[in-house]
Amino acid sequence: MELNLLIGGEAGQGLASFENTLVDILSKLRFRFFATKNYMSRVRGGHNYHMFRISENPVHALSGDGWDIVVALDRESEQRHKPDLKKGGLFISLEMTEELNKQAREKYGRITAANEILSGVVLSAMGCGDGDIARIEGDSLDPVRTGFSLANKWDVADRYPLSTRAGNHYRLDGNQALAIGALLGGCQFMAGYPMTPSTSIMVYFAAAALELTVHFEQAEDEIAALNMALGASYAGLRSMVATSGGGFALMQEAVSLSGMTETPVVIIVGQRPGPSTGLPTRTEQADLNFVLHAGHGEFPRIVFAPGSPAEAVLLARKSFELADRFQIPVFILSDQYFADSQQIIEEPLDTGIIAREYNVYGSDYRRYAITENGVSPVTYPGLGDALVRVDSDEHDESGSITEDLNLRVRMVDKRLAKFRGIRDEAIAPTPMGEADADVFLVCWGSNGPIVKEAVERLGGEGIRVGGLHFGQVFPLTPGMIDRYGLHRRKVVAVENNATGQFASLLKRELDITVSGRILKYDGTCFTVNELCNEMRTYFRKV
Repeated sequence: MELNLLIGGEAGQGLASFENTLVDILSKLRFRFFATKNYMSRVRGGHNYHMFRISENPVHALSGDGWDIVVALDRESEQRHKPDLKKGGLFISLEMTEELNKQAREKYGRITAANEILSGVVLSAMGCGDGDIARIEGDSLDPVRTGFSLANKWDVADRYPLSTRAGNHYRLDGNQALAIGALLGGCQFMAGYPMTPSTSIMVYFAAAALELTVHFEQAEDEIAALNMALGASYAGLRSMVATSGGGFALMQEAVSLSGMTETPVVIIVGQRPGPSTGLPTRTEQADLNFVLHAGHGEFPRIVFAPGSPAEAVLLARKSFELADRFQIPVFILSDQYFADSQQIIEEPLDTGIIAREYNVYGSDYRRYAITENGVSPVTYPGLGDALVRVDSDEHDESGSITEDLNLRVRMVDKRLAKFRGIRDEAIAPTPMGEADADVFLVCWGSNGPIVKEAVERLGGEGIRVGGLHFGQVFPLTPGMIDRYGLHRRKVVAVENNATGQFASLLKRELDITVSGRILKYDGTCFTVNELCNEMRTYFRKV
């Protein structure tokens, strides 16, 4: 049993407040849910809508099967979303929501109470009552009880009864998961300039800096942000930045500086539709090629793209360890859909903090000593007698500028030699569905949970299909996929971009031929039903 809910209205009508109120109560009552949103880039006005899937079973994506409840805060929401209401579904009209507002003003003297009243209506429809609220009450939840009364008046109560089944859990959105993972990875310094959809990572770090030994700096622009992070890393702190495509474009010279000086840093890029400003509050996966080739010159890197909050914590945590070990930039690709979606995480998370090691060397220290694996010994200014000399020009082993062309070749080879160790650390993709199926869906980043549920649903219909979700998208190694025999299967790539960037990368790096591409680039995420329909069409053709 599950409930699919949509609430639509204008920016400024309290939709985000309603979402936060509802999911907070759902989490405390141990309901499983997935919540995401589609919003315009304006402070007030425009058409926004928030979507919820509440279930007795774990859910990590929108089903796309139609809405059980549609709540309209304006006429446009009625016109747009009422047609998608399931037969027999519940429509809470503009007139009904205006009654909520009236009760909020008259009973509580504040219009914001309408969000809590509406939460009560929805909770009542799920079978909740005073006893449930009494279990979690801290601050007054009287407006929620008013919602219960209205639900009875409107004959809404118990329309979609759900039992609560979640055990111990975390309630996280994607950006919170990335921030937590970074802190567990030992991050001590973050710099950034606010840019959707990465801004809430900075908000989280700014709050954490009040209690933890971590510093957040809001820079004057993205150029300064990454250079600050590199300076902090050089001085001995694990460091990161978070931005989006337009901000990342400004960071290119500093990305290359990281490559030349072998200064570790973690860079989160929250993707949104471009080019240029594009659709600044919508979602897309079109910056993969940009990140793969970011920075001038040749130097090693790792690119992760988590598909779930749990994986985001894991990969963000690991990013700092790998950035330090190989003295490279490590990139984490997110997107607006992933960043802004909230859900229940029930699997255990490794909450151990990884600390940076501080080695001490003598006066004979050479920062860029040529080694077989390409990794030079590293220490930090002020530790021991070592002189830590770095330069953006090509340099010798001690860090002094050089134009010796033979040494130039040796230094390039040294840096690129790190790829051998990096490839040994490659994280295998996560399998889904039937391992011996003739057709395999491949995806990366936020599409992982959507593809997983689609594969399971198709399997229940007798359609044999397997799947692979890539949380690491570069480098790709044969060992990551050898066991799946993709060269002898039909491979279908699922991506939120127009050109199939990951499909092309699979061909370039692993000689995997993608026979089908399911691409979406209208600024919205896939739903499970939408993806299933695409696959049913594919199977009718093959």
